[in-house]
Amino acid sequence: MFEVAESTSKILEFLVGLFVSALTIYIALRIYPGREEQENLVNCFAVALLGKIIYTAFHIIGFPFGSLLALFVWLWILKKMFQVGWFGAAVIAMITYILNLIVGLLGIPRLL
Repeated sequence: MFEVAESTSKILEFLVGLFVSALTIYIALRIYPGREEQENLVNCFAVALLGKIIYTAFHIIGFPFGSLLALFVWLWILKKMFQVGWFGAAVIAMITYILNLIVGLLGIPRLL
């Protein structure tokens, strides 16, 4: 019985984290100039979910410098999804990181 409650709690935490991460990416896109046409929550959800999958995959594999490689792959996804350059992807990622840091300090779960 406790396993069901624990797994339900994990699923709920994942979904809340996905929503919060997608929202922070959306806000980062609103802050970053010139990306108005790509600003939609569906793209932001996709980027947040892909980021979690990539990080988890590299973590499970145990690849040396896996977190750094996962970051570059996530930056590439940001670059392609939102049609920005590497610098733009890095700026969006940094804004997202800062927003997630603020959210984390408030005690709200997040994925990225």
